[in-house]
Amino acid sequence: MDVLGFGIVWVVLSILGEMGVRVIIHNDPMYYTASNIGLMVESAMDFLIVVLVPIFIFVGLTLVWSMIRFTVKRGETPTLPEKFARSNKWFVGSWVIGSIGINLLFFLHPTASATEQFFAMENPQAAANKQAIIVDVTARQWEWIFSYPQYGLTQTLDANGQDQLELPVGRSVKFVLRSYDPYHTYDQYVDVIHSFWVPSWGIKEDVIPGEARSIYITPTKITSFAQNPMSRVQCAEVCGPGHPWMEAPLNVVSSSQFAKWIQYEKKLQSGLG
Repeated sequence: MDVLGFGIVWVVLSILGEMGVRVIIHNDPMYYTASNIGLMVESAMDFLIVVLVPIFIFVGLTLVWSMIRFTVKRGETPTLPEKFARSNKWFVGSWVIGSIGINLLFFLHPTASATEQFFAMENPQAAANKQAIIVDVTARQWEWIFSYPQYGLTQTLDANGQDQLELPVGRSVKFVLRSYDPYHTYDQYVDVIHSFWVPSWGIKEDVIPGEARSIYITPTKITSFAQNPMSRVQCAEVCGPGHPWMEAPLNVVSSSQFAKWIQYEKKLQSGLG
């Protein structure tokens, strides 16, 4: 009787939990996603939540059910029930096999499947990557410097003279990440480790002195730092006293607006802006 009652309550709560979680996922309050990689991360997170809801409810309900069902008042002599969990081989076997199955599922998806997608996206020979916009990103204490070699831009700035990253929506971008200080002539290996983090893109890549790392990404949403603070480049590696302020705004615009911005930056660089 206990097993039947527990099972009914668990099924009802699981259905209600799944309905609540799907409403939350549909309204998307937890994420601000603006890239192809971010969408993959969001999809993986949603999958894990949906699968884990009934498991979480099962474990939590077991604790609550046991506390209520088997409570013994002071002075009473309890009648011990049959040790179901120890004596029932089907229960024990189902629990072990189910646990192994769930872990294998999470290994295959989203872990292995997402890894395969990431490797495919990082392939320079991919059709989208062949036409990718190249952005050289230089991390120094405590500044992000962006240059666009395809357009002859060595450093892009906004109207206030602050470093700015601007990109067109829907087009692949190749970031080449380096950590060194171009304004000083010391050995480039002397700089420190930084971390290239864009919250709205769901990416974070360490930038290490002496190494050039690359990452491909495609912005999927027109956005800006003014619209949402998650659209920014932020250092996520403690790199000194200026670390908390090592950030730069990100703007993702239409192709036509991007072309106008490139012309503006060229005039600015030549001193005509």
